[in-house]
Order: sequence, then structure tokens, then C-alpha cells
Amino acid sequence: MRTMKEVNVRFAPSPTGPLHIGGARSALFNFLFARNMKGRLVLRIEDTDLERSAPEFEREIIESLTWLGISWEEGIDVGGKNGPYRQTERLDIYHRYVDQLLRNGHAYHCCCTEEELEEERRVSFDKGQIVGYSGKCRNLNPEERDKRISQGQVPTVRFRVPSGEQLVVNDLVRGSVSFNSDEIGDFIIVKSDGIPTYNFAVVLDDHEMEITHVIRAEEHLSNTPRQLLIYRALGFSIPEFAHISLILGKDRQKMSKRHGATSVMQYREQGYLSEAVFNFLALLGWSPEGEQEILDRDEIIKQFSLQRVAKNPAVFDLDKLNWLNAQYIKRK
Repeated sequence: MRTMKEVNVRFAPSPTGPLHIGGARSALFNFLFARNMKGRLVLRIEDTDLERSAPEFEREIIESLTWLGISWEEGIDVGGKNGPYRQTERLDIYHRYVDQLLRNGHAYHCCCTEEELEEERRVSFDKGQIVGYSGKCRNLNPEERDKRISQGQVPTVRFRVPSGEQLVVNDLVRGSVSFNSDEIGDFIIVKSDGIPTYNFAVVLDDHEMEITHVIRAEEHLSNTPRQLLIYRALGFSIPEFAHISLILGKDRQKMSKRHGATSVMQYREQGYLSEAVFNFLALLGWSPEGEQEILDRDEIIKQFSLQRVAKNPAVFDLDKLNWLNAQYIKRK
């Protein structure tokens, strides 16, 4: 087993836009946990959304993290033993594991067309059933598969989900959460263009980069059972999971532009101090031991623990950020 001295965490943004407050808070919690546990933070880029990913967004993400005072020991810009750190540069690694899953029967080629899949979804919806893949290509014989491929059909690769299992996530923030495998359905792990899907690539990256704790937004909790199945099929050690709450506006609605700026760089441009934003983000879903709210970076690192991360949504209070910023300006 790993010891507490070997903690490795990661932040893995997609370069499809500027770094928003939610992503910055996830990066910060990973950074704080790594520093508190004397561990390492890895920064990698999930750029498999080829249409929307752009180098300028990657640069802005790095600039935003650096402005906040978040640094990393391994990954983009700094290198390390587990590179490369962009998913599009790791395709050979993914394909090697795809071949392994195909050989051991945990995955199979799916030759269904988009029209066939859409018809399946429509029929299931009309019958009031769970809308998912029927598994019709599970037992497709090699001759039929090769025939369809020769006719120009480009297959995807699907993971073979076992039936009748309860998949339990022992989450460090949310407690024990259970999922029924029958509600998942055989899911795609490699698209027809050869690019892996998120749930597949993230497992391989986390394993190859020796990630011990996955700290990420609550919206990823529903992805976790699929990832557990992949970990198990490949014989990988499963990391600890901690899914942190959503960030809501004061009206309890999901954060949007009406609640204030949404990207980190907008706050810098508006004159906020990085120390104030760092302090403010740390308090979005985490509470220190005492009543004090103005805490410098070292004190936050010293006190930070996942045990004090709340399950309930965090509320983005612009008035509180303004007050904190004023306090830090006075200190200057």
C-alpha cells in the first residue's frame, strides 16, 4: 500500500476556454492537499476535444494558475518522468491498453451507425426504458464485423459492462455512493476517429502518473463507476476519490456571468489581488478550524484537509470577495 508520504494529485483542465472559477477552485484544493500532505501536484492537459481546444487557452490556464500562486511539480511547462502531459501526445499509450481490453474480452468493436443508435434511443424513450446502448454488437461475429468495416463502416470500441453489480464509490467528501451497473450500459472508450473518450483516457493517465487521490468537481461523480470498471479490468490500483461541491451564486443558481466575472483573468484585470482571490477560493466549500477568514497562503496550507470540505454547494458571494480584497489592499 502507498504511504501518506507518497500522495500525488492532479489538475487536468481542457484548453477549450479560459480558466473559470470552478476549475480554479478544483486546482486550488488539489494544490492545498498536495502541500499539506507533502505530496506532488501534476498539471496535465485534456485536449482530445480537437475542435474546441486551442493553444491560447492552454497558455491562459497556465497564466491564471501562476497568478493565483498555484505551482506544480510535474506536467506542462515543467516536465517530469510520466510525460507527455497532453492527451493528444499520449495516443500510443491509450491504444496499447485498448488492445489489452479487446484481447481479454472487456471491450469489443461496435459497428452500429449513428442512425441505428438514434433509433435505439428513440424506441427506449418511447417505452419509458433507460436510454442506453442495447449491446447488439457484443456478440458480433468477426466475419460480420470485417464485412461492415470493408464496406466503410468505422467502428468504435465499447467497454463490456457486467450486469447486476453494485459499484460503490467510497468518496472522501460524500461518503459511500452506490451505482447499479445495469443502469450504465456498454459505453464507448474509443471513438471512430481513434480518439479515446474522457472516461477511458483519464483512468490511464491517472494510473500512468501514479495519482493517489482524485479531487474534482461533483459533476464527475456520475463518471466514477465507469472508471472503476476500467481500473478493475486492467488490474490497476484504484485511487481515493473526493468530489467537491458545485459553486452557486447568491440566488442558489449555478454560477454564470450575472454573478460576476467567471474567469480568473477577469478578476486580475478588474484589480483584485491574487492573495485575496486565493483566500476567497479556499473558503468556497472548505472551512478553517476557527472563525478567522483572512488567512495567508501558508496558514491555509497548514489547516487544509478534505475532512473539512463541505458536501453542500458553495455560495459565491461577490460582496465577501470585495471585502477580502479591501483587507488585503489595506495590508499593502
